[in-house]
Amino acid sequence: MNDHRELGHLDPATGAAVENAAAALVAVWASSRQTAATKVSSIQMQALLTIERHQEVNLARLGEALGALPSSTSRLCDRLEATGWVRRSVSPDDRRELTIGLTPSGKALLEELRARRRDDLARVVDEMPPEARKALLRGLRAFTAAADQVTAQTSDRSGDNWTIIAGRFLA
Repeated sequence: MNDHRELGHLDPATGAAVENAAAALVAVWASSRQTAATKVSSIQMQALLTIERHQEVNLARLGEALGALPSSTSRLCDRLEATGWVRRSVSPDDRRELTIGLTPSGKALLEELRARRRDDLARVVDEMPPEARKALLRGLRAFTAAADQVTAQTSDRSGDNWTIIAGRFLA
């Protein structure tokens, strides 16, 4: 399984290669977001992704997921609502509570950003020789499976897997 002597230690060349690949991926990801017709800040993107994941969320839960104060979360929601990407409505469970959900415009924005990211990634992958693409796909599947295992073993937050964690940092 591991071709190094100590679990958790990479040889310098492998570590550098993984870091360089991760940096290139993050750069493509960020470029996709920044070249979109509508600029979305990182915190706005994190909020939209969190709301999407929960379908609807109250202000406290959104603030907790973002690591933000309630007042900051409220102002963020004001801005998102003003853009037409989210809507606030009275919770069906508790009329004193507001829930925040994506509007069709907010859902379309996320899909547009995902499509742009896929297109940008496709342009990079298309530059690779076919055999390298196949090797990349095999390697990425194995890396994802390993990340799932490690995250399951070390995650102290229920429901947080590597995709959720990465979404917070890469949004």
